[in-house]
Amino acid sequence: MPRPIDLNKIKNQSKKELREMIVRYENVRTLNLHYLYLRWTAKMTAVEIYAVWERYAEARLIAALNHSPHHFLSGHEVYGVRVIPAGLAAYLTRAGRPYFDFRSMEDLINKADRLVGKTINPFRKIPGAFRGYLDTLSAIRNFVAHKSKAAITQYRTHLRRTYSMKFIPEPDEFLNARDYRKSSPARYETRLHGLAKVVEYSIDHT
Repeated sequence: MPRPIDLNKIKNQSKKELREMIVRYENVRTLNLHYLYLRWTAKMTAVEIYAVWERYAEARLIAALNHSPHHFLSGHEVYGVRVIPAGLAAYLTRAGRPYFDFRSMEDLINKADRLVGKTINPFRKIPGAFRGYLDTLSAIRNFVAHKSKAAITQYRTHLRRTYSMKFIPEPDEFLNARDYRKSSPARYETRLHGLAKVVEYSIDHT
């Protein structure tokens, strides 16, 4: 029988990458460089942090299907099979495409529900507020990467919804600013730190 996917290895690798990104950002902050360079570093770090979350979410869902295939097998009336190997789990998660894609946390949760069922779905463990932060991080990534009208609109919408902001700064300024809200995931630290902590929490609790 094939060995099950090592979930702890996936979690540890994702958190290692996350910590390395934050350490690099903090090192840049100590160099007393021009503030525009620091802002650029912050927004590019946010893009990388979201990439860590995307990779982890795909790997976590593949592992969930590999570890708990009953919902998928019974739903598709597959009998006499008790295991979905890692390679097949990856193919099914990606729906035959080269990569796994989700547009929002709601989309991710719905896709996971269909594959492994609501009771097994690991992403349902993420609190609603943190789902909002992850969607905001996605919007920041899209703004930085594309800066299309749609991306800018989504970015502004998420900042108003998640941070209750009336005046919306550019992502580089937003990420470098300290978050003094009582509800902040990293109060008194930069908003970039707060978003990184949300990703780390979501990895730990799924």
